[in-house]
Amino acid sequence: MSTLTKVLIVLLTVSSIFLCGIVATYVASADNFKEMHETANGQLQRAKRDVSAANAEVNQVKSSTEQAKAALQAKIGSLESELITVRGDLDLAQTKRDQLGNDVDQLTSQLEALAVTNDKWHTMLQNAQTELTKVNAGLIKERSQNKEVTTAILEKMAIIAQLEDQVKQLVSEKEQLQVKLVQVLRQFGKTMGKSTPVTTSASTRDKAQPRLPGPSLAPVGAQVKEIGLKGVITQVDLKNSLAVISIGAAEGVKEKMKFYATRGDTFICEILILDVSAERAVGFLERVQTPPKSGDSISTSIGS
Repeated sequence: MSTLTKVLIVLLTVSSIFLCGIVATYVASADNFKEMHETANGQLQRAKRDVSAANAEVNQVKSSTEQAKAALQAKIGSLESELITVRGDLDLAQTKRDQLGNDVDQLTSQLEALAVTNDKWHTMLQNAQTELTKVNAGLIKERSQNKEVTTAILEKMAIIAQLEDQVKQLVSEKEQLQVKLVQVLRQFGKTMGKSTPVTTSASTRDKAQPRLPGPSLAPVGAQVKEIGLKGVITQVDLKNSLAVISIGAAEGVKEKMKFYATRGDTFICEILILDVSAERAVGFLERVQTPPKSGDSISTSIGS
């Protein structure tokens, strides 16, 4: 045999041995590849299922994210609207704050002015209270004087009543004496001459002047015609038929003077003076046609 043949035989033998080893190795590892293929295929299927599940979850998360994003955008829009509203309210509040600040300044100025005015009024009130105290003291004094005057008037009215009773008694006694005198003269065949009637009519009795105790006994009519005084009624006491006039002894008023009260052209009454002070006088109301009141005119003659 040639060397080349031997070499070829050796190569073939080695190749066969190598091929047998490869075949044996392939046969031995064929089951492992199949199992690995099946395992890999199972893993692939599981991976696909996981991918599908992951995709579904991703889609769900994406949908939730889109919804959350939309809700967030809506909320952002609402918050932006609220922010605009709050900014407007803030601007309005700042404007009101500035206005209130101005009002507070004005009120502070007014309060200061009121405090000054209050101090002035307080001072005026104190002065008024002082004057009121003085006036009250004067009123108390005047009331006391009025009580004294009223008491004196009542005493004089009582005296007048007593004198009137005495006059009536004297008139009655005079009438009785005249009757007896006529009877005595008749016994002697004589008659009594015509004399002035003892009793007077109502109008004459109203015009007659009462004879009161006092320093002056002159007829009242004469005083009225000579003096001619005028004044007004200042107070009236209809219950006791008394009136106070605005003139007194300083103007020439005296006790037992008679004044005529008028209201316009209407005769009201007569006032017979009972008590006189320096600046006023108190009189008794006579021949009252209309109740007199403060402000009615008085004079010592009608029509003057």
